[in-house]
Amino acid sequence: LYGGFGPNVSWKNGMWRLSAFFNYRYDVDVVNGTQMNTTRMNGFDNQSTAVLRRRRNEGDTTDIPRAVQGTSYNWLGSDKYVEDASFLRFRTITLRYTVPPVKLRRVGFKSLSAYITAENLYTFTNYTGQDPEVSMPGGDAFKIVTDNSMTPPSKNFTLGLVAGF
Repeated sequence: LYGGFGPNVSWKNGMWRLSAFFNYRYDVDVVNGTQMNTTRMNGFDNQSTAVLRRRRNEGDTTDIPRAVQGTSYNWLGSDKYVEDASFLRFRTITLRYTVPPVKLRRVGFKSLSAYITAENLYTFTNYTGQDPEVSMPGGDAFKIVTDNSMTPPSKNFTLGLVAGF
């Protein structure tokens, strides 16, 4: 289940307008490929600090298996690496002020407005990877979705001025 919603509010005869947009995805399982690759401990690649909790002696109780040089099966797929990537993202908010036409006649403008927009302000999620909004392979919801730590969307702030002559 995925989608989006957002309110649009205006006041003072439309001189001020506030609009926001949220998008969400619910009940999508994602294989955390980054966690799988950084806890496999079978080569010389960088590893997560989580491997410091690995099994070292017979009888150790831990969630990370022992390290094995060369051939290891620590990286094989299992439900250990599957996470719920449900999220609610505060995607955009825009505040706009439009100067009333009566005030513009004196300066020769037909229209004038100023706005500020903020994008990707916050993502609410329990997912432990970088970004829960992992794209579906080929748009097929029944294929395995793997997160390999693509860069999450950046926060953007835009100031604008729109003038009509």
